[in-house]
Amino acid sequence: MARARADLEDLVRRHGRDVEEMLHRQAERVITAVHEAEMRERRDLRAAGERAAVLASARFAQERMPDAALYADASETLEHALRLAPDDGMALEFGVYTGGTLTVIAQARSGRDVYGFDSFTGLPENWRSRFPAGAFEVDAVPTIPGAELIVGLFEDTLAGFLADHPGPVAFLHLDADLYSSTRTVLDHVGPRLRPGTVLLFDEYFNYAGWEEHEHRAWQEFVAASGIGFRYEGYTHDDEQVVVRVTESPAGTAPGHDRGSGGSAEPSSAAATPGRDAGTAER
Repeated sequence: MARARADLEDLVRRHGRDVEEMLHRQAERVITAVHEAEMRERRDLRAAGERAAVLASARFAQERMPDAALYADASETLEHALRLAPDDGMALEFGVYTGGTLTVIAQARSGRDVYGFDSFTGLPENWRSRFPAGAFEVDAVPTIPGAELIVGLFEDTLAGFLADHPGPVAFLHLDADLYSSTRTVLDHVGPRLRPGTVLLFDEYFNYAGWEEHEHRAWQEFVAASGIGFRYEGYTHDDEQVVVRVTESPAGTAPGHDRGSGGSAEPSSAAATPGRDAGTAER
């Protein structure tokens, strides 16, 4: 019995040391994590930029789209946008990449007049600090059931495509990331937008520098065209924003006023006819 008691006491002592060492290691990890967080709070420029972008985006959402639907996931925002879009008209996506989103669009539209545009060679210029020119290049052009792909730079393919495909655009997915690419699309496709058309911007806000890309391109287009719109939804923990056209330059939707919900914001960045429109895209 004495031997068994001694063995038990020795086991407790040895395991006690193991537990003590484990707790010490965990405490060290916590202290290190807290120190790193404090350093990021004081010195990390990227983290500071992201925090500033979140605050600016939150103010924008509160001021410009207080009644818009909120979604936690980008896929839910996409589904919301597709539900809003008219049945008749083309569905165009700019920035196909591997085709995940275009597949959803083609299924929702039953494969009717669905087209995806991309160079598939990656971004034509740097975007943000993490995405250099060439980012999002794919090894092979994907196959998307129910959708036709238009391969090439937007500036090289859009004019010919629109000449061969008359009629309005019902759904426009802008996933081109860059200001130049987005502006190229809006300049070409803008005349095909009509009351009821739904636009989904994939990188509209909520990242450092968001004011200079898709958001800027849209605001400049609105100011130049006089088109009316409403913000209809956004992803509150991501970058997507849904817009619905309420009035086009060619006519006004009954019951809608161009100033209700959508008008161009004051901006120091005016439309630049001579800008670089080269582009295509993710």
